[in-house]
Amino acid sequence: MKQIRTSKQLTVTYFSIVAFAIIAFHFSMLESMIEDMESVYAETRMDKDIATATALFQGTNLTHVAVPPFSNAYLGKKNLPAWVVLESDISNDKPYHLAPSSETKIEYFSMLSKVMINGKLRDLYLIHHDAIYESSEEKMFDTQTTQLFMSLLLLIISLWVVMRISNRLTKPLSNLSKNLESRSPENFSPISLPDGAATREIHQLVDRLNSYQNQIRSLVERERAFNRNASHELRTPLMVMRGALTLLNKSDSKEFMERQRTRMVKACQEMEDYITTLLSLTRDEDTDSMSTRVINEAELALICEAHREYQPNEFVELKVSSQGSVKTKLPVPTLHILVGNLVKNALACTDKGQVLVVMEDNLIKIIDSGCGLEGKPTGESYGLGLMIVRDICTKYHCEFTLLNNEEVGCTATVRFPPERKA
Repeated sequence: MKQIRTSKQLTVTYFSIVAFAIIAFHFSMLESMIEDMESVYAETRMDKDIATATALFQGTNLTHVAVPPFSNAYLGKKNLPAWVVLESDISNDKPYHLAPSSETKIEYFSMLSKVMINGKLRDLYLIHHDAIYESSEEKMFDTQTTQLFMSLLLLIISLWVVMRISNRLTKPLSNLSKNLESRSPENFSPISLPDGAATREIHQLVDRLNSYQNQIRSLVERERAFNRNASHELRTPLMVMRGALTLLNKSDSKEFMERQRTRMVKACQEMEDYITTLLSLTRDEDTDSMSTRVINEAELALICEAHREYQPNEFVELKVSSQGSVKTKLPVPTLHILVGNLVKNALACTDKGQVLVVMEDNLIKIIDSGCGLEGKPTGESYGLGLMIVRDICTKYHCEFTLLNNEEVGCTATVRFPPERKA
């Protein structure tokens, strides 16, 4: 498996590469600059010395003259000293170093020039050596070496600064990683900002992690709610079906059997509605793309009628009143579960009096005259029923409130979101 490097290792590696590149570039530029300066200086000086040598050769038969202080001039290649070996590809009026095979350790320049001497065109060879420039060149190298050591020292200091900066930038990430590693899978509490110089990117990362964690927590809670609600809410229709099947074995009356069949059909429909609703709460759906429909009084009356048989007390009156209209995107089974649970809870909390289901513009109220929020309901499904209601309201952006009445009982209100205009 390929080893993953840390940020510090990558910083040292990349900085070393850059430092090496800077040093190599510095050396190459220095050498190129000195070579160019030497060539320019030698060419300028040798042009002047060739003019001087040409004047010295005029009117004489000399083949060699000295051009103080650094040059010697020779007429014709055969008159060059034996230790001088020229390069094979020299051009006129250009300075060249002597060939490596020359018998000298001193750096000489040579230049060939065509000059008119005593009325004849002759090849004049100038051999040039500037001891003062060579000495100056060595001093320049010494100076550059000092500058190089200063540059290396500056690079070392820069590396230390970069490492400090890298440590300050990566330490919050390291602390964040340790924090995440120490958290248990069940811990969905918000992730705090790590200690250190947290940058804007660290803040954004923590915000995204918390947002992602909230999504995971929401999914887990919905899964748990589904298991909890399904195990409880499906129990009642199953008991109805089991009871009806038991009763079918005790009578052969067609009327009795039809009544039990009707009970089982209702129980199956109720079970199907619960399963559809609970499964929809665990899925991510685009509620904005759902079509809008209108809830009428007849639909509310049908929901209430389906729950009359769960009415624990015969002295409680269940009534429906319509004072407005409601437009919603809730599917029919989901709406039946929503209103049905509120009705069932209101009936479970009321020993006498009435439960009134009121529909107004964009809201539905279930008003009871029962024990109120501080009392103890007679039905087991009170708490779980409200949890399902809250889950449905959260998913479909409805507002749910449950408040005590001024005298007795309480009022559950579901406010539906207004229809958006296109």
